[in-house]
Amino acid sequence: MSLTTLATYLELTEDDLREMGLEQADLFTDEDKSSGDSQYYFNVPDTTPQRVLGKKGWSLGERVDVPASVVTAD
Repeated sequence: MSLTTLATYLELTEDDLREMGLEQADLFTDEDKSSGDSQYYFNVPDTTPQRVLGKKGWSLGERVDVPASVVTAD
């Protein structure tokens, strides 16, 4: 997964993600036991700038789901 792909999906800039301190290692897997499909997510980091929180309507620590297609792209 590239930072560009994740930024595009989240409708943020790569700089926004860097300021948040968000990296691929911060994405967790949540496997759907019934279908075997994997879903990815991250918890909004404490380092997320206030302007990003306002733009996205997120709260610190909130779970944000990311489709597997975004994570496995590239």
